[in-house]
Amino acid sequence: MATPVALVTLPTLPRRPRPVPPLTVAPESVRTCGAQLLAASAQVDDLGTFIAGKARAGDWHGTGSTSYHATLPPLGRQADAMSLALRGVAQRVDAHADEMESLVRRRTDLLEMRTGLDAEIDALEARAAAGPTAEEVVALGDDCVRVQGRVEAYEADVTLWRGDVSAEESEMVAAFERVLDLDAVDRFYGGVPDPADAALARRPGAGASATEVNDWWDSLTSTEQAAIIAAAPGSIGNLDGIPASARHAANAVALDRDLADWGNAESQGLLSEEEERWLENARAARDARDEIENRTDPVTGEPILAQIYIYDPTAFDGDGAIAISAGDLDTADNVAVVVPGLGTDAESAPYQADRAATLYESSRFLDPDETNASMFWIGYDAPDNLPWDEGWDWAQVVNEDLATQGGEHLADTIDGLRAARDGDPAHLTAIGHSYGSTTTGHAAHDHGLDVDEIVVVGSPGLGGDTDQASDLGIDPDHVWAGSNSRDPVAQLANDGWVHGELLDGAGLGDDPVEDDFGANRFEAEDVSRPDHIDFGQHSLYFEHNTESLYNISQIVNGDGATEATQAGHVHDPWWGGPQDPEWDRDPSTTTTQPRSQSGSRSVSSGGSSGPW
Repeated sequence: MATPVALVTLPTLPRRPRPVPPLTVAPESVRTCGAQLLAASAQVDDLGTFIAGKARAGDWHGTGSTSYHATLPPLGRQADAMSLALRGVAQRVDAHADEMESLVRRRTDLLEMRTGLDAEIDALEARAAAGPTAEEVVALGDDCVRVQGRVEAYEADVTLWRGDVSAEESEMVAAFERVLDLDAVDRFYGGVPDPADAALARRPGAGASATEVNDWWDSLTSTEQAAIIAAAPGSIGNLDGIPASARHAANAVALDRDLADWGNAESQGLLSEEEERWLENARAARDARDEIENRTDPVTGEPILAQIYIYDPTAFDGDGAIAISAGDLDTADNVAVVVPGLGTDAESAPYQADRAATLYESSRFLDPDETNASMFWIGYDAPDNLPWDEGWDWAQVVNEDLATQGGEHLADTIDGLRAARDGDPAHLTAIGHSYGSTTTGHAAHDHGLDVDEIVVVGSPGLGGDTDQASDLGIDPDHVWAGSNSRDPVAQLANDGWVHGELLDGAGLGDDPVEDDFGANRFEAEDVSRPDHIDFGQHSLYFEHNTESLYNISQIVNGDGATEATQAGHVHDPWWGGPQDPEWDRDPSTTTTQPRSQSGSRSVSSGGSSGPW
């Protein structure tokens, strides 16, 4: 017979766990502050370099010269010291952001633990109030002891967490106190050698291969690498063979520095016309990076990583050079490099970033088990003015000169991507659009492009010396071509016996979707196509839910042979001119993104509103 509850003493219930103290912090804002401090460090380092070099007037003599030059060494020492000081604080701020992210995650875990403990104590209180039997009281007591132990462990974790928050805040205060005034800066950093100097002295000379550059970078300590990124970002930001993560870090410093320098000069009305263009290019790079980072991975739901692989706003007589990846170029299973064509310069970077991010989204969506990186590459001097714009640079689209020069740059970029992977090769695809296909063709034909797949869309030809897919240096089974039957640019390529490049250099080569060329043609029609030739169709190859993007993505993922939808080739009988079997086929809509993400893009690239 059960013992009456009145004769049994109820166990002491566990105490309620104390709350977790609040923590108000925005780690990304902290990280932004660190980036700004690093950019400031680069600016001050530039001052030190100027004082040590161009500030010296060797042909100036007399009392004024003596006095002037006497002031330079102390100023140079202060600039070098302040640069090191700002760099140290910037790195500590970046580490603080990492630590804050960790502390925020720990607090979230503690909140979940407290909620769970409160629920268990509620259940124990309900059991105690229900009039338990003696046997139930014994079990209740055991559970109370167990939960009380968990409450004590939780509170110990809270105490530890509070101590770590306090310690981290103290570390940050100490880091800033070391640079509060020039005396403190000189005491800690005056006369200290910059680790970047010795490391850069060992850098391979001009003409070194990407592999040699990568070997040098790998030989440096992490301190030396960080010093170069801060003090001399331009020395590695565009250097083939440097890992993408390091190039991005260096280019981000250079970009932030340029935005600050030129933006300040602009506000004072001191920018030259040339510098105004450079500033616009820098802002375009910033906006392109933001375009990618504001998009989300369709598999993880996390923001897409952006990597600035090339940043030179002054390149090509001010047209600029920018290449930014959606995804991690150092680790992705599948890497795609998109080469744009006519109408492209640095100011079109946000438009090209939209395309790169869209390709990333589609590739990830179609094969969630693989990782991807898709990079737009404005790394050559493309014909950048459209016929209806000011200037005549566009006229060069009728010959191969810029594509020939660009092909060498593209081959160097591909070699750099390969070398930086350190024995962990990606499945790598080069994608040429419009005149960019001619550039890609020259890279492959002239320099042996080290890629697994070559894809061209809207192509006016791959160069006069490329008569067949086999001329591109890779297995023709891995050469792919897409052409919208209404695309007038694609119809500029040679079909049959008419060869434009024979006419005093005009024309860009044979039609890659013609049967004699020997490439795999995939479907690339758009449901919006009219019943006539239309320039707007030339800009739709990278649009979501299109035949073209679906097939490009399958090829990028290495699944082209089994998943890409093949199209009939153009053929040219002796009567009637070239015949395209795609003209009369009804286009289809093919899903390339989750339904929830449809319409989420922040840059419009439809129709002919942007560069080609």
